[in-house]
Amino acid sequence: MRDAVRLLFNRMAQIPKDKLLHFFYGTVLAAPVVIWGSLIEAIGFMLFIAIGKEIIDAELKLSPPSILDALFTFAPTVLLILVRVC
Repeated sequence: MRDAVRLLFNRMAQIPKDKLLHFFYGTVLAAPVVIWGSLIEAIGFMLFIAIGKEIIDAELKLSPPSILDALFTFAPTVLLILVRVC
């Protein structure tokens, strides 16, 4: 069990800071929408935010669009919805 936890922590430590920031801000934006909105509103809003952020980054030439960035932005929505439903 200790080895499994140690392996998990080592893998989590290798996640780039950029992806963790996407996950954090995705959580901050998704939490109120999941709490007070419907499921469809939460999913639609967060897809709009995740994809829109990547489009804006590409248009302003801040960074190339990344599917992983969009996924890390949207992932908290799925987790929060699972918590709400269960």
